[in-house]
This record gives sequence, C-alpha cells and structure tokens, in this order.
Amino acid sequence: MTKIAVSGASGKLGQLVVATLLERGVRDVVALSRSPERIVGDRRLEKRFADFDEPQSLEVALADVSRLVLISTDALGADGRRVRQHRAAIEAAERAGVEHVVYTSMLHAGVSPLKMMVADHWATELVLAESGLGHTVLRHAFYDDLAKGILARAASGVFPHAAGAGRVAYVSRRQCALAAAIAVSDGFVGRRRFDITGPEALGMDELAELAGRQRGSDYRAEAMSREELVARLVSGGMPEMQAQVMAMIDVGIAAGAMEPASGDLSTLTGIQALPLEL
Repeated sequence: MTKIAVSGASGKLGQLVVATLLERGVRDVVALSRSPERIVGDRRLEKRFADFDEPQSLEVALADVSRLVLISTDALGADGRRVRQHRAAIEAAERAGVEHVVYTSMLHAGVSPLKMMVADHWATELVLAESGLGHTVLRHAFYDDLAKGILARAASGVFPHAAGAGRVAYVSRRQCALAAAIAVSDGFVGRRRFDITGPEALGMDELAELAGRQRGSDYRAEAMSREELVARLVSGGMPEMQAQVMAMIDVGIAAGAMEPASGDLSTLTGIQALPLEL
C-alpha cells in the first residue's frame, strides 16, 4: 500500500494538504513536523518527528514512505539554510526509497523578477532535477492573503501601491492544498511541473473594484513609486523593513512576476480554479 508523507504538517498549507488527503479517502498518511504534537488529525493519521536541520531525523521519518509532499520551509534569508534543508530532505528521500516528491515552488522560478523570493525555490528545483527521484513541481502564485494585505493599506478606502500595471493571479491555500494532494496521490511516476494560480490575473484597479463589490464599500488604488510607497507605509505605522519588502513585492508584480493566470490547476485536478474572495 502506498504511504504518503507531508512535511510541514503543522503549518497552514501542510494542515490543509493532510486534511485534503484524508477527505479524499487516502488511508496511509504520515504527517511530518518538528512539533508533531501540534498536528491535529484523526486516528488514521500517523505523526512523525522530522527536523530539516537534523538530516539524520529525515531518513527515519521517511521510512516506508512511497510519496512525499515537500512543502518549502520558512527558513528565509541569504545564508542558504533553506536550500540546505530542502537538499537534506531530497537526499534523505532518495536513501529511504521514496518514489516521488511533490515540491511547492513559486511562479516563474528561475526567471522571476522577484529573485530574492524565488532563488531558493529555483535552487531546490535544480536539486530535484539532479536527483534520481520522480517529482512534481507546483509553482504557486501569491496566496489571496496578499490581496487582503494590500487592501489593509487603505486609508479612507484608498490603498497605495507600486505595482504599476502588473497583475496577480491570486490563489488560495486550499486550492494549492488540493493540487498537492492530487499530485501526490494520483500515481504519476515521471517528472512534471504545473503553475498553480487563480482563474484570472487582477491589476490593482481591478482589485479595488472587486473589493468594493464584495465588501460593499468603495476602494481606490493609488499608484506611486517604490520610494513613495515605502514612505507612505512607514508614515502609516509599518516598520521600515516590512515596508521595503512590501514595496519590493509590488515592483516585482509590476514586472510580471505573478501573471499570467494558468489553467494548470484544472488540468491537474479536474476542478476549475475559484475566483478571489476578499
């Protein structure tokens, strides 16, 4: 019987992937986490300790696992730690005899203007390509959380941005979890890649219009330069480092980092992507 493991199973996406697998009737699901005691699940769920900074724990955690959802870790930074973690997991999967890995990457990895955000994902994709493992790469667009965060900048209904005419094909974590659950359980044994996005890419003016319809109040997008956006966010109480990151994301959006929308979610799952809900 195929045993499926999900890394980061106590995190937001990991919990959803585990729940989706169980809902779809998958029997042998192993939830991997540094804090397995935090994982919520019924008696069908096996919980195992796995720490990506302790490679010796990974091979034990992956014993008798056939297929793995490798959710990218949150070890952000320029020290290369996240890539080391991912490499350790991939190498442990090979040693343990795992047949297929599903990895959660980011849209346009390798060529994205958001180089600081995607570099670790691209490096991990290369590690997978060099391994002997079958794998599925799921390149996610930004989650719908970002749209809500952009709207949260609004004062009197006006939210500033430095995204120009760029558009974002926002997708929900739940849809990403569905894609991962199906990709890891459908029996595919080769190598493939999918762009996991919402059904349409929205510009900032369209986001404002959609928010107005869904929330019943007026919104308006105000375009400005990166420097002006940082100053506006800081004056509104946002820490400067966070404001710089938000501005960097906007500039990446302006350069096309999160478009176009893709039909890959439907191709993989047979289910149409859901529109953005605010």
